[in-house]
Amino acid sequence: MNIALVGFGKFGKKYYKNILKNKKLKLIAIFRKKKFYNNNFKKISSKNIDENKIKSAVIATPIKTHYKIAKLFIDKKIPIILEKPSANKKNEIKDLIKLSNKKRVSVLVNHSDLYNHNLNFLMSKINLIGKIKYIEAYFGKYSTQYKDRLQPPLNDWLPHPLAIIIKFFNRIDNMKVISNDISKNGKSYFQKTYIKFKTIKKIEGKIFFSNVTRKKMRNFIIHGKKGFINYDGYKNENNFIFTKKKIFPKKKYLSPMENILQRLHILSSKKKLDFSDLKLSLEIEKSLSMIRNKS
Repeated sequence: MNIALVGFGKFGKKYYKNILKNKKLKLIAIFRKKKFYNNNFKKISSKNIDENKIKSAVIATPIKTHYKIAKLFIDKKIPIILEKPSANKKNEIKDLIKLSNKKRVSVLVNHSDLYNHNLNFLMSKINLIGKIKYIEAYFGKYSTQYKDRLQPPLNDWLPHPLAIIIKFFNRIDNMKVISNDISKNGKSYFQKTYIKFKTIKKIEGKIFFSNVTRKKMRNFIIHGKKGFINYDGYKNENNFIFTKKKIFPKKKYLSPMENILQRLHILSSKKKLDFSDLKLSLEIEKSLSMIRNKS
């Protein structure tokens, strides 16, 4: 299946490697803003999309460009993967939802934990731990990549735990920012944030984020009446359900990025053009807005 890649930065290069590994996908075009002498890189336009007979696409460009580029493909009924977040504003996400519904086009948003084999296995067994009592989330790692105060580290990281909470526990009803410390060291911004929340089903929990810590954190812990679930997006051996004994997921076969590319291929080839992660993205943006207003 012909696939196009839009953007060739950090994540664009990761998609590039994974697309080449997938025998069911044929990378037909790479679109990038900067001009290259290499003909493999093209400027994105309606004409170029048509000329290359593109059947699906991955958009891995800066957030501020997502809305405009996504509309271009959706309007042509081409299924896409959008790097998270799907757009810069709630109104932009709402517009993409309307257009994708009208055109019946699938839009996958890469909230990578939701395409993680370990998390999906653990959540399929959640009934084993009984009634949910409490949720804990610890996300972040040391990073100097954040140079713009208007796009702080939290904007990049918080969608990860929020995606898990909203996907499996429905809408977040209340959020309270306990602490939110932002500092600048050299040209980089660093942030430590502690948030308490309550879902619409009255399940309480907390989220801790930091890009100051040297420890890599991608942990999601669900406490139930009969046991607990431990998810770790970085270490496979730390994924298990504990009741009377530990239950581990089966061997991991595909990475989250391989999984989402496979999902795109299935949706496109079988013409199931009615699946979308955009409503989830909208709920995540609403929660982020709630946090910004209370910070």
